[in-house]
Amino acid sequence: MRHTPLTVLAAAAAVAAHVWLGWGMIRVSAPTFDEPVHLASGYQDLVTGTYRLNSQDHPPLAEMWGALPLLALKPSAMFQHPDLMSRRVYNFADAFLYKNRVDPERMLDTARTWCLITWAALLGWAVMTWSLRLSGPVGMAAAGALYAFCPVLVSNSALVTTDAASACLFFVTFWLLSGSSGAPGSRPPAASGERPAPSETWSPGSRPLWRWAGAGAAMGLAMAAKFNMFILPILVLAMLAAERRLAAKLAGPGERKPAMPWGGAAVLAVSALGALALVYRFESVGLYAEGLQATLGRLGEGRSSFFFGRHSSSGWLAYFPVALLVKTPVPTLILAGLGAWLWLRAPDPARLWAAAPAAGYLLAALLSRTQIGIRHILPVFPFLILMAADAAAWLWAGTWGRRWAVLGLGLWLAGSVLRVHPHHLAYFNEAAGGPSRGFRWFVDSNLDWGQGLKELGKILAGMGNPPVYLCYFGVADPSYYGIRYTPAAFIDNVERREGRAEPGPEEPVLLAVSATNRVATYYARKDLFAWLETRTPVAVAGHSIFLYDLTHDDDGLRMLASLLAASGEADAARRLLSR
Repeated sequence: MRHTPLTVLAAAAAVAAHVWLGWGMIRVSAPTFDEPVHLASGYQDLVTGTYRLNSQDHPPLAEMWGALPLLALKPSAMFQHPDLMSRRVYNFADAFLYKNRVDPERMLDTARTWCLITWAALLGWAVMTWSLRLSGPVGMAAAGALYAFCPVLVSNSALVTTDAASACLFFVTFWLLSGSSGAPGSRPPAASGERPAPSETWSPGSRPLWRWAGAGAAMGLAMAAKFNMFILPILVLAMLAAERRLAAKLAGPGERKPAMPWGGAAVLAVSALGALALVYRFESVGLYAEGLQATLGRLGEGRSSFFFGRHSSSGWLAYFPVALLVKTPVPTLILAGLGAWLWLRAPDPARLWAAAPAAGYLLAALLSRTQIGIRHILPVFPFLILMAADAAAWLWAGTWGRRWAVLGLGLWLAGSVLRVHPHHLAYFNEAAGGPSRGFRWFVDSNLDWGQGLKELGKILAGMGNPPVYLCYFGVADPSYYGIRYTPAAFIDNVERREGRAEPGPEEPVLLAVSATNRVATYYARKDLFAWLETRTPVAVAGHSIFLYDLTHDDDGLRMLASLLAASGEADAARRLLSR
């Protein structure tokens, strides 16, 4: 189905809404944990082409893309900085961001906005175009609304990381390969009571050469954006085999069984390798294998994680499925569940491409020992939107009662997301208790990635800017936001000296604790902050940093002093107890 001026306008409006929500988050968010590293590494790669700073952790494409607008701002590359020479990545990234000749916020927010607009536009167009082909104009309109109000996609698109880029290119790969499949509007009206019909115009092996080449390029670029995309070629081959098998099953009597399209697959592979090598400027492509090997080794080791009151360094099978259920708006889940049910009732090669890649990726993620955020299954969400939009179109084709149900779900979706605006990284749906209960479920990049420090600075400024004992999880510089503080069990990977201050005799004793630290995710003692369970914070910055007033709380002061002493701040602990 071709685009009309109305469908183009609807797609543009959906992307604009998505960008507006993301821009709101950018304005209130301090740097998240990995952003300074990605920004500094990307700029180094752009201006030197050596890939020396972060090649063992991430491929260069997404980092270079995020840093691209910095070429116009012209910050110093700090070529001879001692932290760069010694590969102290986080310390160099901090110096690059906060000790440069360009304002830190201007650098980071320019890069964030560039990432938000570009990835949101490409992914949004791909999602809505595919939905138009599968479900017609109504499906496309539904996909636009679901995409615009998808908090996980909004929040990750608005950051300088590798997640949005890889998820977008993952989706584009399958979008291009699915191009010859599907007949919009092939499903009968809901009121007919008949079983949904499979698409009618699908023909295996009918993809033109440019689609094979384009999908290969997208696959190679995805692999050059994030190392977890090494699974993409495996999923593509599995999809081609599944398509062939389903086509043979649906073939009528006397029809020729489709053959495996090895010629197209060869074009796909050559195109992918060419795109990957191009990103590495060909001569450095060997770094990809080295970085992938190092990354897989780290993933095998596992990492400390928190899930609904429990801690583990080896992960849980339920982690990502539950994260999906509590971090996705309930209306999207309802429609996606209905869409999955409809698709299973009528196996369909066209819709196979719109569902199976996400299922395959999610199944692979379940085996990961590193579970620190729903962003690691970000590629699932565009496919979830396709399923939900298809169900919305099916409902819309039925009675007026079902149409009102679709409109009601749409209003619920918008209200659910807007009530959290602009703190979309901290979104949790109503079934989970909302963002105020989020830290009971998940932390780290699901909720608290250090972004709340800017909001904390505003809260403290409104209180007259008193000093605060700060237990921060993140890499932002508190002094940049006017925060005067004494560090208490910091987790930031950066050595800091600026902004140190302690409360005077007449000033309140305030303790600010990041949610990730509040549940002791990365501490050996998992009950470190159990004593805060009986205390109510006076404020919560961005749903992610809890601020407590312990001025007249003798037990609380003793616990805080003990924390300071254990953090190497014994003198500060003694002064606190002598107040």
